[in-house]
Amino acid sequence: MASTLFLLPNTWDLCLDASGNIAVATDTYQKAQDIASKCRLFLGDLYFSQNEGIPYLEKMLGRGVYSLALYRDKLYEAAMSIDGVTSATVNLNPLNDRLLSGSIGFTDDSGNTGLVGL
Repeated sequence: MASTLFLLPNTWDLCLDASGNIAVATDTYQKAQDIASKCRLFLGDLYFSQNEGIPYLEKMLGRGVYSLALYRDKLYEAAMSIDGVTSATVNLNPLNDRLLSGSIGFTDDSGNTGLVGL
């Protein structure tokens, strides 16, 4: 599994470890952060792999009513594409003032569980 730079949860910015090096995410937190990153990726935005990402602009945003089932499916696919993730469950809450929230629960190949807020 490739290394993942640790991003501060509140700002999504890099930080340093105790030795002054750029911090690296590990274990379950790494998988959670990788899922969060994959779910934020717009289709076509990844320079070296234009076919990766969620079709937010093509199928969802600005299209009036879109299928929450489609969005749930795309989030599930993104979570399951992360190395070491063996199961995922996407929970979307009802819209509240046009804001959608929810979470992705997952289990990794070591039996550890995690939860990613949307």
